[in-house]
Amino acid sequence: MKYKVVYPILGFENEKEYELSHIEGPFYKLEGKNVSFTLIDPFFIRNDYGFELDDEFTEKLNLNENNVMVLNILTPAKPFEESTINFAAPLIFNTEDKIFGQAILDKYNYSLARKIGDFLGEENEN
Repeated sequence: MKYKVVYPILGFENEKEYELSHIEGPFYKLEGKNVSFTLIDPFFIRNDYGFELDDEFTEKLNLNENNVMVLNILTPAKPFEESTINFAAPLIFNTEDKIFGQAILDKYNYSLARKIGDFLGEENEN
């Protein structure tokens, strides 16, 4: 499905529209005109991940509990356990209006590059 950008992904401000597709399980692919990202549903591997968005972000994306989806950028590596996830800047999707933006969680202590291996077989670790 095509999604229009409301708050751009840092470093990719010229991309205005992306195609989001589900790969398998918690994995997604986000493709722009000049870039592609692998995404992951953070709640699949982490039950302690949470944050609040500011009112301006929530209003501009017209978010409510029924239309919001949170995905994080995953940088694949070999072995897979070395792949990293950016928990500090999630992508927030409005699944009804087909718009999204990158939120910057600067008031939280989330990592920009946390290894997925840190969560495999473990629970509730920051």
